[in-house]
Amino acid sequence: MRKFIIPAVILAVLGLCLPVQAQFAKVGTVGLKFLDIGVGGRALAMGEAYAAVANDASAVFWNPAGIARIGTGDVFFGYTNWPADINLYSGAIVKKTGIGHVGAHFSFLSTGLMNRTTYENQDGAGQGTFVFEDYAVGVSYARYLTDQFSFGANFKFIREKLADWDEKGWAVDIGTYYDTGFKSLRIGMAILNFGPDFRYNVPDFDGVPVAAPYYGHADGLDNDGDSFVDNDQEEAAVPLPLSFRAGIAFEVFETASSKATMAAEVMHPSDNEEHYNFGGEYWFQDLIALRAGYKLNLDEGGFTAGAGIKLPVLSGAFFDYAYNDLGKLQGVHRGSFSLSF
Repeated sequence: MRKFIIPAVILAVLGLCLPVQAQFAKVGTVGLKFLDIGVGGRALAMGEAYAAVANDASAVFWNPAGIARIGTGDVFFGYTNWPADINLYSGAIVKKTGIGHVGAHFSFLSTGLMNRTTYENQDGAGQGTFVFEDYAVGVSYARYLTDQFSFGANFKFIREKLADWDEKGWAVDIGTYYDTGFKSLRIGMAILNFGPDFRYNVPDFDGVPVAAPYYGHADGLDNDGDSFVDNDQEEAAVPLPLSFRAGIAFEVFETASSKATMAAEVMHPSDNEEHYNFGGEYWFQDLIALRAGYKLNLDEGGFTAGAGIKLPVLSGAFFDYAYNDLGKLQGVHRGSFSLSF
């Protein structure tokens, strides 16, 4: 029976990778997009085809079920130098316990100080500065339900600080990992950033007109015709960047001195068309890794590459580097450090 079931599962996963015709790309319809920025040099160099590969602490950002594959414990730290001088920092720690694997993780994005602008002074000269920052901190849990199938989940607290706004929310991630038992083939799937809409308290500046675009004292009427009376609080809802990932991975060959892995994945975001990630990794003597990947159906860029090295100063320590081509935005460089304990 297995010889029929396994090919059927593979075809079902690959079927998800077929292009969807006439799909509407709902770009700009979600917020908190920092949650979509990938982390970890290994995953990013492999074209983000990582849902079925993830087996270290960075798995909490790709497929939380993957942390069940960690031996005893793992620590991860990552850095991304994003375009426009935006910096993203991330980290995670996972430990195996008697009830499964438990962990904690964080992400922090900062744009640095930006100039305030007004209607009259649009270059921001002399108006002071403001901060835009995003945070996400959470806990993770995963365990094997059978000797081949694991389940994992994250719960994360989200906060965004934009000038005078300081809003909070939450989200969950759910993932599964299945070792088919056929050769080295495994399947990973995850739903990321599932949660209620993020809400901002936006004051409705109404009142008796004095001099546009400003208004004077409140009179209890809808003077600007926006269906809200003077200074009502409009709760502006912004959906989270919900996404679904499904992928496969397998070893092309494996010897005592080297190993080559191939991976493919479909990624379906709620605000854009599906894109398809492909990647490969080659390890030599468990000391040096070379990686490359490509992402299809993106607006810009797609090529990825990188390398990893086992650090001689610490047992179980690795440094990973990735380069991602972003087309008109040029390229970005990512680095990460991981340590097994």
